Amino acid sequence: MKTAEGSAGVQTEQYDEFWTQDDFSGWSLNGVQVDISPQASARLCPQPGMTCSAVDIDGGALQYDTTARLCQGRDPYKAGKYNNENYYNGNTFFFGTMTSPVITPQKPITSVVASWNAETRPGTWLQLHIRALKQDSWTRWYNLPVWAADFSTVKRHSVDGQDDGNGKVATDTFLTGSIPASAYQLSVTLFTTDPALSPIIRRITAIASFDAEKSPTIEPDRAVWGKELNVPMRSQVLPEYRGLGFGGGGEVWCSPTSTSMVMAYWADKTARPELVQSVPEAAKGCYDFTYDGTGNWPFNTAYAGAHGLRAFVTRLYSLSQVEQWIKAGVPLVASVAYKHGELPGTPIESSDGHLLVIRGFTESGDVITNDPAGPTNDAVRIIYNRIAFERVWQKYSHGIVYVITPEGFPLPTEKRLTNW
Repeated sequence: MKTAEGSAGVQTEQYDEFWTQDDFSGWSLNGVQVDISPQASARLCPQPGMTCSAVDIDGGALQYDTTARLCQGRDPYKAGKYNNENYYNGNTFFFGTMTSPVITPQKPITSVVASWNAETRPGTWLQLHIRALKQDSWTRWYNLPVWAADFSTVKRHSVDGQDDGNGKVATDTFLTGSIPASAYQLSVTLFTTDPALSPIIRRITAIASFDAEKSPTIEPDRAVWGKELNVPMRSQVLPEYRGLGFGGGGEVWCSPTSTSMVMAYWADKTARPELVQSVPEAAKGCYDFTYDGTGNWPFNTAYAGAHGLRAFVTRLYSLSQVEQWIKAGVPLVASVAYKHGELPGTPIESSDGHLLVIRGFTESGDVITNDPAGPTNDAVRIIYNRIAFERVWQKYSHGIVYVITPEGFPLPTEKRLTNW
């Protein structure tokens, strides 16, 4: 697994600002249309006179196809020549783009994690790009991960080799380098091999942060202490998961195991049995072949989103904010990392990055988790000291969580700040 990186700056305290726009108002559309009912979504829409740019397909050859009335591109790499796989489909495709408004956080930022919910039927896929405004100049567009729900057309992956001193992409996280940014902008490329098919984009979100060692202090909600959610328990290290691939088998499947536990929780709550996905199925559905692992944060939320859930990555300052989600009946997946002795009681002595489910709090405010590192399904419910847990969560990932709920589920508003 991995941890977040950040940059030094004049700010001394962590700052996070969440952004989303479910109705896609203010987006610039190029070969894309937005349907409003029953829920806003974006899809390809052939149109005359499209503007076609190689930046949108990471340097591939392109032209405007007058028959399809879409931009037509070709994979920027020869078949099998990107990390021994195809970059896209190793062939030609059609595409359109949508570009967000300029997003200006209230304070300077040093990192952005974007996430999405979409349907990508076989033959379709999507990719996000990002640029940042630094000292009144825009950076180039950086390539964020390529996503498809299955492997039938493309194999989903992050894009490596992007560190030019003006910005960097670390798997799923855009970093501004030594100079913070005052604004950023996202774009989405929608791909298809058949003009009659399109990916369906339901949601784009981003959490922009100034990463610092200190986080704002938020008073706990002691009324939540003693509340625990009945989240199904799953271990990532069952013997039958060893050697199954997708990054190394069960021993490194903490993220999809945690995601699958929350999905199973909602399956019970909403009587939707299709949300029950096995751990190996979830690992396959989150696997990133460039990263060679299943811990890509937005791939996990996109996997849940592909099953019809609302799912996004954000950051929280404090367990006091987590309490509001538990009060609302929402378990969260949290990203921690720790050295030997930093998290007493953990089944693994140290980790560069580990994901687990927060399911509640004890009467004294300690954290009740489903830690998939437990050796059996029955052994994953582990209670961690509140102070120790918050430290290893904030220190290394700056409070990363996956929020996964049914569509339309009311989100908590108390202690929200700018975090969701």
